[in-house]
Amino acid sequence: MIAEKMDFGSVAEATNAISRIGSGNSEMMATRAIHINVLVRGVPGPEARFLKTVYNDIGAEAAISHEAYFETPGAVTDMIAMGSLYQHREVRRILTGNPKFKKLLEVITRVVEDAREAQP
Repeated sequence: MIAEKMDFGSVAEATNAISRIGSGNSEMMATRAIHINVLVRGVPGPEARFLKTVYNDIGAEAAISHEAYFETPGAVTDMIAMGSLYQHREVRRILTGNPKFKKLLEVITRVVEDAREAQP
């Protein structure tokens, strides 16, 4: 038995690797193999804290300031949303229709979907 680290530069690359081992669901799984970190600047504390919770609930992560995390009044924070391509899309799906998060989702989605790794 041998193990090795694998890095995928794109969804297509991940899909091909997963298909080569004989998996029948390689396209869906490939979006879970691509990890993308997104820096968002100037997020109001309450929105950052809630978004962090949504990312955590699906097994991803978001880094925010202590002030935002501990609900300091007036806190504004930069945040780093960290997750697989699939997880970022899942957060978008969960929060679509919530007008409070529309702009935040738009900027995160733009970065995620424009990332070289997300391209077919």
